[in-house]
Amino acid sequence: MRTSPREFARDGRQEGRIPAPGQRSALTKVWETRWLLLRWTQRDFTVQYRQSLLGVVWALAQPLLLLVFYGFVFKGVLRINAPRGSYLVFALCGLAPWTFLSSVLNRSASSLIGATTVVRQVYFPRSIIPLAATGVTMIDLGLATVVLLAAQLATAGTIHLSTLALVPIYLGLVLLMAGISVFVALVGALVRDIRFVIPLAVQVGFIATPVMYPRSLVPHRYAWVYDLNPVARTIEAVRVSVIDGRWPSLGVLLGPLAVGLVVLAVALCYSASVEDRLPDLL
Repeated sequence: MRTSPREFARDGRQEGRIPAPGQRSALTKVWETRWLLLRWTQRDFTVQYRQSLLGVVWALAQPLLLLVFYGFVFKGVLRINAPRGSYLVFALCGLAPWTFLSSVLNRSASSLIGATTVVRQVYFPRSIIPLAATGVTMIDLGLATVVLLAAQLATAGTIHLSTLALVPIYLGLVLLMAGISVFVALVGALVRDIRFVIPLAVQVGFIATPVMYPRSLVPHRYAWVYDLNPVARTIEAVRVSVIDGRWPSLGVLLGPLAVGLVVLAVALCYSASVEDRLPDLL
């Protein structure tokens, strides 16, 4: 059974399932090659945990290990308490989306570089590669959410119906990060330094975003910066739906969806406009 992305792309090209360069819009090309996106995502997920002792269990262990470490620092050392609910659930509400964001950025930064051979030899929409990196991380996000809901059930004894709001909340975040992943991958193909900048930016962003501490600790004069942070808004929406048992406002649910769709559409169109030059740049 063939499993490599190169073979998937070659087979699809021979069967006419991958449109030739210049035909159709960028969005149409990606939609028509969604089968390749799914296969590539599946392959990357398998490779990620291949030859590891715990396998996919690492996807569950990662948020727990981060919680133990950061929980000790923020709660044990800095004495930060959750404004509502248990600190365990409060922290997981922030760690789940933040871990997803950081993983997408780190994966996409070198995704095109890692697929240089395939990009040079076989044509397919290049945006498939960073989108697959986002797809793999979506699986990790889903498993981290299972840990979050289990913690909520164990500490509060119930899971609120408003938890269903996580679907549109996460969807908006996924669409936004999918678009950003395409831009980051393209920049990474041109400027190799991006691989060193991204981890630093993620660490700074972690401290600047109320992931492990409540918004109430943000000084009033800096509150406007917090309000401009889309990830901070996502984390707060997760806490409102999971801990408070309230449905976020319609604007909080639909706003990120609209922004995510626009960012993704622009990213795909830009990727299509420069994809012919990528083989020479890699």
